[in-house]
Amino acid sequence: MDVDLRASIRAVAVAACVALALAGCTHGASPFGSRGGGAGYVDLDQVVQAHPLHTELDTLQAQITLLNGQAQNAPVPQTDVQRQAQADMEAQLAIADQQFQTQMNARRTYYGQREAAATAALQAQASGASAPIGQQLGVQAQKIQTDAMKAFTDYQKQLFQADNQHLQQVARQLQQEDGLKIGARRAQLEKQETDYQITLAKQSQSQRLNLKAQLENLNLSATDRQQVESQLANIETREESMINTLKARDNADLKTYEDGLQRDAAARYNAARVASMKQTNDMLQARQKQTNEQLRTQLSGIGTQYQQQVANANAAIAKDPKARAQIDKIHNENQAQYTIEFQKALASYQQTRKQLVQKYSAIAHMQLQDDVALGNEVQALAAQRRDLYAKIVAQVQSQIGVVARNDGLAVVFTNVRGAGKAVDITDQVVKAIAALPAAVPSSSSSAPEGPSSTTPSPSGS
Repeated sequence: MDVDLRASIRAVAVAACVALALAGCTHGASPFGSRGGGAGYVDLDQVVQAHPLHTELDTLQAQITLLNGQAQNAPVPQTDVQRQAQADMEAQLAIADQQFQTQMNARRTYYGQREAAATAALQAQASGASAPIGQQLGVQAQKIQTDAMKAFTDYQKQLFQADNQHLQQVARQLQQEDGLKIGARRAQLEKQETDYQITLAKQSQSQRLNLKAQLENLNLSATDRQQVESQLANIETREESMINTLKARDNADLKTYEDGLQRDAAARYNAARVASMKQTNDMLQARQKQTNEQLRTQLSGIGTQYQQQVANANAAIAKDPKARAQIDKIHNENQAQYTIEFQKALASYQQTRKQLVQKYSAIAHMQLQDDVALGNEVQALAAQRRDLYAKIVAQVQSQIGVVARNDGLAVVFTNVRGAGKAVDITDQVVKAIAALPAAVPSSSSSAPEGPSSTTPSPSGS
């Protein structure tokens, strides 16, 4: 995720030509309507860096970079238990997200319907109608939307279930492949050990037979017999030691081979998971687009009829200040109540995600992470940085205008040095900006985790 917004925001600022409440820009220059006819140039990046709040921009960027690094360097599950824990956690997080979305959709629908009903009743009263405005049309439209949402939700559940089954199959296949490879390597090493043991026995066969023949001599003295038996035992001990050394080396080799297979399997599983998530997201986006197009087609006719009825009612309300005040009151009350419910549900949803991560991290004996929560936090910080940068640029624009007018400049370039004898007023603007207090309002708190940091309106307004 590219969260360095300096280039894009600077492009916006350049396009605006740093004009101070003045219209008209040409080729990256700002006209200032001065009595003089000179041209000036400002290095916008240098001026922004001199602003008292530039350190806060850097701090926000550092936080964004840190979160991005945390997302990119997340530990990869190595064992079957860890992989299963991560898969189970992701499935549970998806369920929690779906439950939150379903709950909020239901509450949004409820408050939207309640506001629409109260408004329609007031409109009907104002227009003298016997029934709420668009009552029948509203029922039809609501059914269309509910059916579309249910179809999309069912489709989403099917994709999530298919992903989970696919990843479980991938995990089983990787485990089976590794088992076969490890079994083949173990059999190969055991055969080499057996062949080596046979080779050692052949090498000492003549000496062993000679020693055994001496032991069969009944006239052999006790001292000589003890020496022969000792030599025979030494042969056995030496061969056993050499075989054990080979087995130890083979065991170490087999362990290294198993570790390599596990790392490779973990990487392949993670690649399959990422590919599956991307494919599912693409399919959901395509289905959402298709659903939206179908809804627009189905609701267009209903909407036209409804708008005509509303227009007639609103024309009557426009003539009645008391009715207009009642309309505003209805909307504000429904919005306030929905906002309270949304914030409570969002806090509960965020806590559920944290608990799921903690639970499955304990099962896996490793720290798993919630990529959705990290992504939302990065987006919130990026938006905060973008807003702060825009406010800083606005102050810079104001100071450029002041310096330009004082120097009798008619136009100031910010993206090119300009033609002819354009005067560089960067230092003057830098001094003016550096002298400003850190007065640009900014928020230091990041947006809450969840699907959105903003509170949707229940009425869609």
